Parts: sequence; structure tokens; C-alpha cells
Amino acid sequence: MKYFFSNNKHNKWGNINTKTHRNFERMLAQSILLAFMVLSLCSCTKNPPGDAQVTDNGKAVPDTNAANDASISSADHVLQDTEQGTTSIVFIKNGISCTVDSTTGMVTQIKSDKQTIDLNGILIEVGFNGTYQFDQLGYTSFGELATWELPIVWPKMKPMPLYELEGIKETENGFHVNITKDMLTISYHYEMLENALKVSAVITTSEHTKQQINGVGFMVKGIESFNKENTTVEFPGSTPAGKIALKKYPKYSVVSTDYASPIIQYQDDTSYLNILFVNDQEKWTTGAYSDVNDKSCSVFLSAVEGYLKAGEEMVVGNLYLQLLNQTEDPYLAVQDFWSTLGYHTPADSVNDGPVYSCHPYGTMDTNYFNRWTLQEYAERLDRIASMGFKNVWLLPIFYHTGDNVYEPIDQGVIDGRYGGEEGASAFISQAHELNLRVLFDLVPHGPRPVYAFAKEHDDWISKKQDGKNQIEWECVSFDYNNPGYYNYTVDLLAYYANTFGLDGARIDCSMGGLSNWQPVEGLRPSSSGLAGGLNITKAIREGFLQAGVNPILLPENFHPIPTYAEYTDIFYDMPLFRAIHDLNHSDITEAEYVKRLETWLEAEHKTSVKGQVKLRFLGNHDTVTWTFDAERPQTFYGVEKAKSLWSILSFIDGVPFIYQGDEDPATYHLEGENLEAFFTDILSARENYLPADYEISYIYTESPVFAFTRHSQDGKDTKLVLVNLSSDSNTMDLDDGTREILYCSGNYQLDSNRITLAPYTSIIIQK
Repeated sequence: MKYFFSNNKHNKWGNINTKTHRNFERMLAQSILLAFMVLSLCSCTKNPPGDAQVTDNGKAVPDTNAANDASISSADHVLQDTEQGTTSIVFIKNGISCTVDSTTGMVTQIKSDKQTIDLNGILIEVGFNGTYQFDQLGYTSFGELATWELPIVWPKMKPMPLYELEGIKETENGFHVNITKDMLTISYHYEMLENALKVSAVITTSEHTKQQINGVGFMVKGIESFNKENTTVEFPGSTPAGKIALKKYPKYSVVSTDYASPIIQYQDDTSYLNILFVNDQEKWTTGAYSDVNDKSCSVFLSAVEGYLKAGEEMVVGNLYLQLLNQTEDPYLAVQDFWSTLGYHTPADSVNDGPVYSCHPYGTMDTNYFNRWTLQEYAERLDRIASMGFKNVWLLPIFYHTGDNVYEPIDQGVIDGRYGGEEGASAFISQAHELNLRVLFDLVPHGPRPVYAFAKEHDDWISKKQDGKNQIEWECVSFDYNNPGYYNYTVDLLAYYANTFGLDGARIDCSMGGLSNWQPVEGLRPSSSGLAGGLNITKAIREGFLQAGVNPILLPENFHPIPTYAEYTDIFYDMPLFRAIHDLNHSDITEAEYVKRLETWLEAEHKTSVKGQVKLRFLGNHDTVTWTFDAERPQTFYGVEKAKSLWSILSFIDGVPFIYQGDEDPATYHLEGENLEAFFTDILSARENYLPADYEISYIYTESPVFAFTRHSQDGKDTKLVLVNLSSDSNTMDLDDGTREILYCSGNYQLDSNRITLAPYTSIIIQK
């Protein structure tokens, strides 16, 4: 590595310390280095084609002698003088140019043949012993947060404090910048990828005693190209839904996601910028805001908790700035990027067929009214199969506390109330005769601490800093990273697959557990979160594979992050549920409702890992009991609108899902219409009329009609799907060509090339 700069004291984004001797040392060092670099470069009379030239103001511009002005191909670096007399360093690698202010160590420009981004710098903010080292973020303790919660993003309007720039070093594919603040050294690892800049953080301490780290924030500050007045931000595939205008928010007021979103997309009148983040160990929260100068900023705050010993390194996450041209689809660019990074779905994934969620005792919102055994419930499976469902997700049937099926005492014991192992065997056998796959609902977090299973496996339980058990939902929080728990889970699933022929699993709370302050060696306490969730998902898949079963896995992971894709057959699409739910609460027109929903779905699809299948639903056992409005879809949306939304979720990409009782609430003493025939019809239409090997193209009608085509990969079979999401009739024009009405739920009138749909009508047309 080539060493460029070291030992320069700075404050407030690197303004030189006012002490005379520091100024003299800096100026002398810069003069010597500048003279050396000039002599080194004098052998060339002009830049080679494609190299960056230096102008009077220190900005890099394309060489006018180059065959392609925008092309950057050199793997060289250039030392530049700026108007202020300071010095910048330009690194050029792999088609990307990065300009670094040598007095601050901050990146001020990123450039490729696609895009130029000017900014005020990328800052790694470190939570350290209860505060943040640079005081750019508010301190949030993670210790009291629940599994699904994340810290609040809270930027501050404060100048940078004094820090020391240790050095700037060239590497094979980029460069390092080392900064010291008090006893911490933060190394910024910049790697130039094809059309993206990767930023990683490595944290070390100079102290001999262990220090506590409490959060690491990646902040992209002052993006010059995106002013507050005309910039929108989006979190594709996550919530909040849709594009958000920054001008609606005061300075430093953050727009953030409730769950970890890997993508922030900035858009102005002419260009896009994707900023992505992936942390393999901890969950994180994502936010966008504007600074005092009305420039766009972003922050990705990793929920890191752990001790840092002298001589140890803490590596935290990867930030990516993806450079785009104006003709490029900014969403598909993300999907392609995930592929480049190696994220993929499981080979030979099992991921098709509508899903029905149920329990032999009945539904959670009726306090399990029916109380059948598994043997008795098996006799009713023909009804589920006849509606067109292919997968049955059984809510937990293990030995548990009271009536709370999500408080397992021992997942190795099928509760005798439900018929024990004989009942499970009878249920799965009957399901298989009806060509239904069966998924057990696994609850990995652990039992209440008073039970023998918890006491016998104390080493699996996550601990607080004082050594006491971590408790959540009155249960212990197992550390999913524990090797003993991992092996137990593998053996348990292999047993169920071998004994009963179990086909797969839904995994409750697969986003991980609470921090474990007695972690597995080599891991941080907070690694029990995201890394733990990923680990338990791997263990469950391994158990099935050892039994010779290619499983269907449905982890309850609310985070649309690519890390899980390799072990997930169907993504639990809670973000879509939230998007539809929130749109229904918003004060917008019906036409705007449709437009936002289509836009959200298109963005989600294109930015997902290629081939990822989503579980589409309007409600589940949680949403009808205690989360959000705790209502059935028929009640929340109204019966007719719920039916039209169910039609959309059945006909777009992904897998439709309903919760027990949605088809016939009266069976469970709930209010609502019998929709058995309706579900039978839409699932039959899905199977018989819509191509299985397909692509989705959304059509923006500027009306309350939700419209898209579902077409085969070879382009020979195209279906047009129209769903009127309005209480009024709506008319739209059709293009020319022969057409056939294949399916209709509701009423329509076809007059030449114009079709009128009655309220809440759904229709499939052969094009």
C-alpha cells in the first residue's frame, strides 16, 4: 500500500488547528509531498486518454483529448491544488474516480462514466461508552428494545469536533482513510467496484482496557447534486411506502423506515442515486434528511453492541453508493447489483402454491373456539384443498403455556391436547393424500424461565451485561448463534421430516433475538440479532436436507435484506401488508391509491434478489389480534374492497395467503360473509389462466383501475388483469386485437375497445 498522508490535526471537517506549529508542520509536509508528486508526474506531457485532468478550482474533469470524455480507465492517482490552497488526492480505480480532501480525509467527489456525485463526505459515527464520538447522532440505547424494534435515527446540527487524520493509503482496488478520535481509530475502507463505491468500517482502540461500542452510523453528508427543494427519497421494498419529498420535512428531520431497509434512493428532476447498506450481523435503521444547506443526507445506523479490546478489530457493515446513468432503470440496477455481490435464492427452491394458515383449535381472535384434535381437523382438510390451496401452515402445536401457542415449553413435544405425535402423523398423511404440503410453525425464542427446558439449556440463553437472562414476551431469549442450539434445531427438524414427512416450516421471529453479552467466541453481543436469525434459518434448512427433504421455508423476517435470500423460499412480505394498510389510512383519491400501490409493487419487485418469491396477504394471526388495527380484512377494508385486494394479491407475482376464518368467518363465530366460493374462483383462475413462468408489467391508468399484464417469458402468452378498486364504475380503453374474457368477479360491459368495470370488479383478459 502507498502511504500518502499522516499525523495532521483537524477540526470541523478538517479545518486546521490554529496553533502555529501545527500549521507549519502541515504546510511543510504538504509542500514536500507535493514537490515529490509533481516530479513524479512531470515525465508525462499530458494525461493519457480517459485520465482526469486538474483545473484551477481543483475539480477533476474529463480530458478533452480522450476518445470518450467521460471514460476513466487509469489506475493512477493525482495530487491536486485547490483554490483554498489545500490539497486533494484523486484515486482512479476500476472506472471510478474518488476525490479525497487530504486535510479532512473525507471523500468530496465520486465519478464514473455514468454519474458524478459531489458531497461533503462520508462519516463513520461510532457510539462509544454511552455517547457518539463525533456527536453527529443522538445516543440511543438498544438494550431495552424488543426484537422487532430498532433505534431512532437522530442526526444533530453540530460541527465536527477535533480529530486526527492518521493517514491515507492506496490499496489494490481503492484506498483507506484512518482517523483517530481520543482512543478510537476508525479506518474507512473504500473499494471501487464497477459503478459503485463500497465503504466498510474497521474500529480499533488504543486503550488497554475493553471499551463498549454502542452503535455505528454510516452517514453520507451533503450530497450536492440533490437539493431539498426538488429531491424525493424512496425506500424500495420497505416502509414507508412510495416517494417522499424532502421539502416537506424541516432540516435534520429524518424520514426513516421502521425496519431495516437496505436501499435509499434519491431522485431529482434528472437523476437517481442509490445508497445501499448490508450488515451481516446486526439489524439497522435507515434514514434520509436534509442538512443546514438543504442538501440531501443519509444515515444507516447499525444496532451494534459489544466490547472492544485493545488489539481487536471491529468490522461493521458495507455501504454502497451506486452510480447510475439517466437511461438506466434505478430499480433493476439494484437487483443486478445484488447478483454481482453473490446474493441468490435457494437452488431448486420450493415456493409455489397458495398458503393457508390454521390451527386445530381454531383462530387466535376467537381464543381457539373449536378445540379439535389434529386427527379431527385432518377430516376437514379436503375443504382447504378444494379451494385451491397447496400449502398448510400450522400455527405452533408444541407443548406450550396455557392457550398461548407462541410460548412453547418444549418444541420437541407435540402437545397432547392436539393429539400428540399420532395426531401430527395423521394430519400430515391426510394432507399428502390431498397434495397439500404441511409447514410447522417453529418458535425458536425459548420458553418461560421456570420450565425445565430453559433451566437445562442455560448456556443457550442470551444474557444481559449483569449476567441475568434476557427476557422477551415473558420467555427467555435463546441465542440462535449458539452451536448447541444450532445442532439441536438441525436434529429436531430432521426428526420431524423423517418421522412425519414434514414439508417445511414457517419460522417465528426469524429476525433474531436480544443481545447476548456472553456471546459465542468471535461474535458481538448484538450478533444474536440478525446473524442469529440467519443462523437459525440455516439450521432448519440443514435439518430438512439431512432428512432428504427439499423444504419450503417461510421465515418471519420483516427486513427485505438480501442476506436471507439464499435460505428463504418465500419472503414474509409484511412490508406490503403495511403499505396497503397505510394507504387505506391515507387521505388520497382512489386513483392516487392505485398509482402508489402499483409504484410500490414495481419498486419492490425490481429491487429484490432475482427470483425471490413473496407471501402476499391482507392479514395474519398477529394483525387480527394485537397489531395495527387488530381486525379482519373484511372489517378493515369492507368486504368488496377486500375481495378486490385479494384478487390483486392472487394475480400478481408471489404466493397468496389467507388466515383461517377469512373464507368463512361464521365457522369461528366471527362476523362476515362466506367467501369460500370467491377464494375457490380466484385461486382456480390463478392456476388455470395465468402463466407460471412469467413477468409482471404494471400499467398506470391514472384511474382507480389497477392494471397489469402477466406474460410468459417467451412473450407468446399475455394476460391483461384489471381490478377496479373503486366504489364507482370505471371505463378504460383497450388496445386493438382479439381478446377473450377468461375470468370475472363482478360485472363488466365490453363495447368495442372500451370496457366498463362495475365497482370492485376483477377481470382477466387474454390478449
